[in-house]
Amino acid sequence: MRSHFTFAAVALILYAPTRAFATGAEPPTDPQADPAPCVAAVAAGDADRILALCGALIDNEKTLKPDRIKALIARAGVYVRGDQIDRAIADYDTVLRLDPTLADIFNARGELWRKKGDRPRALADFGAALKLNPQHEAARANYKSLALELERLGAQMAIKNRPSPPLK
Repeated sequence: MRSHFTFAAVALILYAPTRAFATGAEPPTDPQADPAPCVAAVAAGDADRILALCGALIDNEKTLKPDRIKALIARAGVYVRGDQIDRAIADYDTVLRLDPTLADIFNARGELWRKKGDRPRALADFGAALKLNPQHEAARANYKSLALELERLGAQMAIKNRPSPPLK
């Protein structure tokens, strides 16, 4: 589970888009939110600053979609480390509404659903990750282990609920 948080932090830092600014004397008519403070907080690994600075970036209506996604992923990572699973799932839900092609996020959210005990949602997310990226090793391993667990549970329930054979 830790690998997707490392990926998110690296992605946030490395892929922060560069901005082009006008060189004229007029200020820009629609200034965009600056992701730099959030990126710096992620680079420093400072959970409190990530929550504050990335949260402000997420809430700013002028934040570009890619920056909002990166900030949501960073904040979700803090929530996971703080065992605030529902908040992390909510951030991943928002990320996937903004970009439903992120296999890593489906896998990460699936891990959280599994941790909460919601196996059907977890299996669906692992399956979605594999549909987007059939080579996603973590999603493949998660899907396989959960499918085997569900199969084992189903067999145990069938045995438990089977009527006893008549006594002779």
